[in-house]
Amino acid sequence: MNVIIVEDESIAARRLQRMLADREINVIEIISTVKELKVQLAKKDQPELFFFDIHLSDGLVFDALAEQTLSTPIIFTTAYDQYAIKAFKQNSIDYLLKPVDGEELDAALAKYKNTIKPQINLEALSSLILGQQTQPATEYRERISVRVGDKIKTYSLKDILFFYSESKMNYLFTAEGRSYPIEKTIEQVFSELNPKDYYRVNRGYIISITAISEIITYSNSRLKVKVNQAPDHEIIVSREKVKDFKAWIG
Repeated sequence: MNVIIVEDESIAARRLQRMLADREINVIEIISTVKELKVQLAKKDQPELFFFDIHLSDGLVFDALAEQTLSTPIIFTTAYDQYAIKAFKQNSIDYLLKPVDGEELDAALAKYKNTIKPQINLEALSSLILGQQTQPATEYRERISVRVGDKIKTYSLKDILFFYSESKMNYLFTAEGRSYPIEKTIEQVFSELNPKDYYRVNRGYIISITAISEIITYSNSRLKVKVNQAPDHEIIVSREKVKDFKAWIG
């Protein structure tokens, strides 16, 4: 997906660009002034989605929107909450306050996807009707990179025992018994893993089937999972997931 960021704070623009890149979203341009935005909105070709700050160095983005009828959806990202009503009168998907939170960004992008009607692929539909449709094999993540100081280290998923959240940060835990922070959310990580190998036992933990050393009956019909390399981690299978968890481990 190609998007344009409208933001006059370079640090905020680069941070949002990195967050979008982590979600495989391509930022084709960063616009920092109302004047530049007016030029962009006058063009025939527009991105699939805009990210608009409201206060720019030479005015408000509403000044540009007042001169053009924009059909491209907008996600507003701003430090000011007083413009929310005015923003939603535009072609707005969501209104995010700075600093943009990863989970809130994911929710906004999900809203965007739900508003876009899927295009019908007539060739694929014809193949399906004729019984000739073939399903491509699902590709799951095999490696993940982490930042260690000023270096980047790559781990094979075979060497990762679990992923977890703690104090609003997300981490991976390796077979070496070490934790490293990751930029992806737990939801993003789980969507990229092979469900045969990894299971999300609760909101904060995703565990590898090879990491489990013991499963213990716990209070309130829950289960407790023990990992030899991580005795300090209390990994609890939530009650609503117990049945599926038992089916997963076989």
